[in-house]
Amino acid sequence: MTKTDDTLFELKMAFVAFLNSFFPFEYENKTYRLVNNYVATPWIRCDICRNYPIQDVSIILSSDGQELRVGTKCIDQITNRKVSEWFSEFRTKRENVTRNRRYIDGLASILTAYESSGLPFQISENDIDGLQKAFERMCNGFDPTIKQEQIAECYVSLRARG
Repeated sequence: MTKTDDTLFELKMAFVAFLNSFFPFEYENKTYRLVNNYVATPWIRCDICRNYPIQDVSIILSSDGQELRVGTKCIDQITNRKVSEWFSEFRTKRENVTRNRRYIDGLASILTAYESSGLPFQISENDIDGLQKAFERMCNGFDPTIKQEQIAECYVSLRARG
């Protein structure tokens, strides 16, 4: 597995942990729990407010087995938490990790080779520090800064040629 695969797996585990840690809540005299969240294609109608279209869907399940598909406003309102914001941030991080796959995997290889003195080229301590910061930032689901992307591109390209 690549470092990107490991990072995406860690994000998935954070998603599962969030769902498992989410406390039961009351809605219309029933106890519900949050069981999933996804982006709907095609769009659907919210089972609570009946708004259409909703794209960001949370699945809640009652203790008697009733499943409801609800939109962002409704899930935030009935749980009294910013659930939709957490899911939106999660999706953004996953998209960023996926988009930066080339840099994450390339920098993982470069930094590992640097630690074992196995690089076929020299990197200054200042550049290593910059590469480590860019790597950590991307592994945490954030896009690199412009400067970080430039230095990552330089060394990843150099590694690919060498």
